[in-house]
Amino acid sequence: MKIAYLHRITFDESEVRFLEEARKLNIELVPIKYRKLKFVEGKILFGEIDLKDFEGWYFRSVGSELEWSKLLQFYARKYNIPVVDEYLMTEGPLRRFKSIMTWQLLEAEVNYPKSAYVESLTDLKKELEKWEFPAIVKLSQGGRHGMGTFWIREMADIEKLENVLEGRREKAKEKGEKMVPLRGFLIQEYIRNDGDYRVMTVGYKCIGGFKRQVKEEKLILNKSQGNSVAVKDLPKDVIEIAERAAKVLRVEVAGTDIIRDIKTGQLYIVEVNEAPQFKVFEKRTRINAAGAILEYCKEKFSK
Repeated sequence: MKIAYLHRITFDESEVRFLEEARKLNIELVPIKYRKLKFVEGKILFGEIDLKDFEGWYFRSVGSELEWSKLLQFYARKYNIPVVDEYLMTEGPLRRFKSIMTWQLLEAEVNYPKSAYVESLTDLKKELEKWEFPAIVKLSQGGRHGMGTFWIREMADIEKLENVLEGRREKAKEKGEKMVPLRGFLIQEYIRNDGDYRVMTVGYKCIGGFKRQVKEEKLILNKSQGNSVAVKDLPKDVIEIAERAAKVLRVEVAGTDIIRDIKTGQLYIVEVNEAPQFKVFEKRTRINAAGAILEYCKEKFSK
């Protein structure tokens, strides 16, 4: 079986793991960067290979590749090419915006923190005047490894947040990189918890998970107070809400973050990550995530 492995940025460890597991499963996995593609006379080509000649496509990551994502969506529909993940055939990369995810989960009545979405820092300040502190503020476009999540204890922290973002913009400008826009903020209520579960689902089914310690209470909410720990038997309700959230969002390969309110015991979805990194997951759980993903792709594409 020949599968196109579509990605934007090369993460060596992930790609190596996928290629290792592909060989074991007798899969010809072909890594393809979007910007190596070309659209000529109605064909999407990788070198001289027509993408319709693959049995299926696995979109490992999409990110900001809006144009290629849409062209590939058209192509997949025209030639009935099966893809993973399914969300790319509907919302596409827009699903990665936290505001879009919020809408979908709330509409489906999946437990999700009280939220609000605003465009500007001015509107953020106005909206937070109505909220109880502490509160969580996230960049709607996201940020890797929690760098887009902020813990706001008082109004003065908004100025600190602005300074952090301006500093990042300056660094990006110096390096000639894309600058983070100072717009698009998701506000969420802060739910006290004793850490969060990271649950991995493949084909909307849980394959395992682990638990991270509670986050350090500082402006950038990206560091836990200790190492994550394996959870041999995930609570049934944790598995159920993870599987439901992935299905609502049509994310076939998902890393879902879940917290439990220490006062009420209620579970809440924090984030559903498409194409999650799985180095820590495999280390903590001893579960072969790369193999599980490719086995799922092989089974789906065979049908």
